[in-house]
Amino acid sequence: MRGTFEIIGDSIISFYTSEDGAYSGTETLTQQDEATYYNVGVSFHRGKKMSSWTALLKAKK
Repeated sequence: MRGTFEIIGDSIISFYTSEDGAYSGTETLTQQDEATYYNVGVSFHRGKKMSSWTALLKAKK
């Protein structure tokens, strides 16, 4: 896999692709507060959507 991360304001945006280009995807983590991130992402196989998701990530106290 190859990919990049970009930090833009309160978000981390990532993009990846497989070595042969068959798989790709992107994911965004946006910080909501000191202990919480909102996550959205999508993955593709040969340009067709395989999966998409949302998640709320919270640090344990």
